[in-house]
Amino acid sequence: MSLLKVTEITKKFKAKVALDCFSMELQENEVLGVIGHNGAGKTTLFKLILNMYKSDQGEVRFKQKNFHLKNDIGYLPEQRGLYGKTKVYAQLLAFGYLKGKSKTELKKNIDYWMKFFKVEKSKNEILANLSKGNQQKIQFISSVIHNPKLLILDEPFSGLDSINVDLFIRAIQIMQENGSTIIYSSHKLDSIEQLSTRLLFLKNGRKVYLDPVKAIQDQYGYRLKVKNDSLTEQMLLAHNFTYEVKNGTYEVFLQKKQDAESIAALLTDSYTEMFIVEQCSIEEIFKLINKERDNEE
Repeated sequence: MSLLKVTEITKKFKAKVALDCFSMELQENEVLGVIGHNGAGKTTLFKLILNMYKSDQGEVRFKQKNFHLKNDIGYLPEQRGLYGKTKVYAQLLAFGYLKGKSKTELKKNIDYWMKFFKVEKSKNEILANLSKGNQQKIQFISSVIHNPKLLILDEPFSGLDSINVDLFIRAIQIMQENGSTIIYSSHKLDSIEQLSTRLLFLKNGRKVYLDPVKAIQDQYGYRLKVKNDSLTEQMLLAHNFTYEVKNGTYEVFLQKKQDAESIAALLTDSYTEMFIVEQCSIEEIFKLINKERDNEE
């Protein structure tokens, strides 16, 4: 069931077209990952959904009759916006009150999330005294303590180490398990594969893909990593394979897994140091799409 529908939205900033006749539907309880280069339109889309921007044409419409724009959305902005000179717990309570929640409910949620992120000992500290990573955890908590129906996260993993990225991924999964619908952007494309129900790929304000992650990967096939002294670029070009060379290892893009057998048949040297077939990652597909689109333009 659809939570919101975006219909033919266009947003311009003077001569710059940030979103160009963009449409999509966001399904209830899905996790939609949004990727694209800087300036692709990700943050603009979020702010249009939040009604922070007005579109030049088109509309954003929530499908639930009782959906409350202020109380039913949680938002983690890319530019973090908490108050550095205020104590953590008091600040979280204040944000929760603004969302219409009682102190009893907020206390329970604040305690849960502070324990989850291992920052419970910082409850009465001034926010500015916390590390940047812990400040980001508090910012995330402020966006979820009211149990939003829709959670919008703009680059939630920015600046985090791998351990804390995993912690944030688990927090997002918990929100989905508790019924929230989530739309988020990230330049950490490995998290997109791990977390997302569907993937929205934006380029220059236009939609390239809006599909399940696996469906996009299936369109781009597989990658073969092969290292054998008898393999040459001329061989691969003659058979119309797309490839890259990294430290003497060929990375060949295959439409079908079985195409690896054609390359194996080309090898005349009996010693093969590496021959590994894997499905293309979202990061590899991201690079390929950008290269393809740049060539078209």
